[in-house]
Amino acid sequence: MSRVYEALQRSQGESPDPSASPLVPDQPEAAGAAAAVAVETPGGPLSTAEPADGNWLKVPAERVLHPVPTPEQRLVAMSEPDSTGAEMFRVLATRLAHMQRKRRLQKLLITSSVVDEGKSVVSANLALTLARRSGERVLLIEADLRRPSVSALFSSTPLHGISEWMDGKQALENSLYQIRDLPVWLLAAGHPMGEPLPLLESDRFAKMLETVSASFDWVLLDATPMLPMADSTSIARLCDGVLVVVREGHTRKKVLNKALETIDKTKLLGVVFNQASLLNTNYESYYSAGNSSGKSKKEAKKEAKEAKKEAKREANKIKAASA
Repeated sequence: MSRVYEALQRSQGESPDPSASPLVPDQPEAAGAAAAVAVETPGGPLSTAEPADGNWLKVPAERVLHPVPTPEQRLVAMSEPDSTGAEMFRVLATRLAHMQRKRRLQKLLITSSVVDEGKSVVSANLALTLARRSGERVLLIEADLRRPSVSALFSSTPLHGISEWMDGKQALENSLYQIRDLPVWLLAAGHPMGEPLPLLESDRFAKMLETVSASFDWVLLDATPMLPMADSTSIARLCDGVLVVVREGHTRKKVLNKALETIDKTKLLGVVFNQASLLNTNYESYYSAGNSSGKSKKEAKKEAKEAKKEAKREANKIKAASA
């Protein structure tokens, strides 16, 4: 499960470059697009269509994902919404929403110091949790192009994505997938890349990120670990904030401190403790301890579950009305 620890805060995120000039689409299938972003590639110019406002969200049925999470995947926000772990993600989402009211906070980089700390699981759960807030649209970008793992949490088959777009084999808008019944979209990594840093540091990637971000309230980028690669450092310059995932019993303090040195301190939002054993609060003990109505523990627990179900139904009504 996860435990949230707030750390360094404050600072304004970088604003989009207003001087970026659009280019008329050069492909017939871009009809209906408002503009396009032009970039230079080793093989010549390549235009990426920028659909009109909201068109990014229109995903055909074949690109709607129907995840069936397994216990090993630990997608608690979807499979165990009443669990303590899911509640901790709600706490994190609420704190981020409060921060967003005070400063620019849309694009979040989620990383870790080294591999196997659970950053992709945290990214996926946070995306699902933010999307359940009324009226929020969330884009999850699989920005770990070396060893992508987020898409496997939502699909049992490989997904095309950024790599295919980069190679000119697929339009960017055709690389977008949606999670069934939720305002969560996924921009997959596609096939793994041996050396993605030139792409990540290019104007092409920066403009692509601005283009897709325009239609969403939150954009989460699941990136590579900070050590030993420079990928996350490169992506961080394009984001408004950074969350660092730390797995209890796995991350060495010296390594973590070294990794944190690579992050702009004005962008470090906090640390997420993954699989924290100190967290022992659960709904059952909460409701039994707070039960002063004279009802049995079983009745109180049942009543609490019904109340949560009703709250979810109301939230769904609000979402439907605002869609």
